Amino acid sequence: MKKMQRTSQISVLMAIFLSLLVSCNQAGNGNQSKMADKGNEKNLVVVKDMSKFTEIINGDTPVLVDFYADWCAPCKMMSPILEQLSKEMQGSVRVVKVNVDNNREAAMQYGVRNIPTMLLFRNGQIKWQGVGVMQADQLKSIIQQNS
Repeated sequence: MKKMQRTSQISVLMAIFLSLLVSCNQAGNGNQSKMADKGNEKNLVVVKDMSKFTEIINGDTPVLVDFYADWCAPCKMMSPILEQLSKEMQGSVRVVKVNVDNNREAAMQYGVRNIPTMLLFRNGQIKWQGVGVMQADQLKSIIQQNS
């Protein structure tokens, strides 16, 4: 009897988790129209349209791409860290943010399953991939090792 109750409880928890996952993935509202710089920081770019993404990642300068969502708490924690990194490493790396809700195809193309996911590109090749919140010093070290 207790085994059946436990199985039932696990099933209910799994159903709740899956429904939350599906509802979060459906929160996006399609692609935006263009790429924009965030404030005056040309080193930190928020991609709203993937048309220039390939051009950006194919450059000689390393590009750290942050796949994020507005509703994601760890992603919100990464935002000031990435801003700090883009300022400290101006000219050595470009930081690009891609909203997975608005750019689902890109997230699928690069195998993004969890957010925040960061990919480091150089000459169009993925040099490093990481998931979760990381400190600026950790990212700086990874960028320097892969440059």
